[in-house]
Amino acid sequence: MAQTEKKISARQLFLFIIQAQIGVGVLSIPYKLNETARGGAGITVLITGAITQLIILMFWLLLRKFPGLNLFQICLRLGGRVFGKLLIAGYIGYFVLLGANIMLSAVGVLQRWMMNATPTWILLGLFSIMTYYLAKEKLTVMARFYTLSSALFIPLIIFVSYGLTQARLEYMFPLMEAGIWNILKATKDTTISMYGFEVILVIFPFIDASDKKKLMIISMSNLFVTLFYVFVVCTCLMVFSSEQLRLIPEPVLYLVKSLNFYIVDRADVLFLPIWSITLVCSITSYAYAASVGLAQLFERKSHGVFTPYVNAVIFFITLLPATPLATRRLDVSAEYAAYLFIFILPFAMVFGSKLFKKKVERSA
Repeated sequence: MAQTEKKISARQLFLFIIQAQIGVGVLSIPYKLNETARGGAGITVLITGAITQLIILMFWLLLRKFPGLNLFQICLRLGGRVFGKLLIAGYIGYFVLLGANIMLSAVGVLQRWMMNATPTWILLGLFSIMTYYLAKEKLTVMARFYTLSSALFIPLIIFVSYGLTQARLEYMFPLMEAGIWNILKATKDTTISMYGFEVILVIFPFIDASDKKKLMIISMSNLFVTLFYVFVVCTCLMVFSSEQLRLIPEPVLYLVKSLNFYIVDRADVLFLPIWSITLVCSITSYAYAASVGLAQLFERKSHGVFTPYVNAVIFFITLLPATPLATRRLDVSAEYAAYLFIFILPFAMVFGSKLFKKKVERSA
């Protein structure tokens, strides 16, 4: 695919990664971490942020070895025409699966808290329409929308911060109550909530900055997301006791709902639509990445031709799980797919790029 995209700025990159990374997991992560890490949940998030940073560094090492190329072009360069296209197809499937998983989780939350009488297919259709109109555009247009919608983080942070008025610091202690092993073990539950940074594999060539500055900006985005998650987790740990958190699957929403703003009876009704915009950005990032992959696979110049098909597949995948068990299986599938496509394959590519470079040097 010809690189016809205009480049985005470093500031837009910073906000783009944040929007792609913060998703549905932020609502339930305190509940999940309380089961394993207890008071050490904040430490678990910090460790997960450090692991994410190492993966980002691995991505950067891979991308800088192939200047001007994105993930799909690197797959062709390293794997050849046949195996490279198989890798591209695998990554397209991964991006579609992650997009479907986020959309289904988002709709589930909206139905439980605000739209319990609305048919699932209508909510899925609305998400699909919104993500389609964004994902079919050029990267610069998406980046402008992400930048504009980033202003909505301010009310989100204010809503959660207001919960500190009910905080009891002693609920967090002792920090090491669960033990170091359980704190480390809980990183598995946090990692999937911080996915989204892998879109840099697709947009890296379209950033108007040096390679070192790109790494610095992406690292700053990861730091912001990590600290935001730490803030959310620690706030919930200080507002709710460990016993209470075991009974609240989405403690962030329960916290916001319990707040009294005098002029607003249910703050969660305001919180959810604002949070939904962030989810639209996250799903759009995966739909865009899958569309770019299809354009590379079929050697077309524009990814927009494939965006309707990507969104249709995501929509139909989200219609398949009819029971909580089926939804859980989709979650597990996305989790194991991420291990393969975010860690194992990129690591193999970094190793393969060294062999590729030696082979080129010998032939020269």
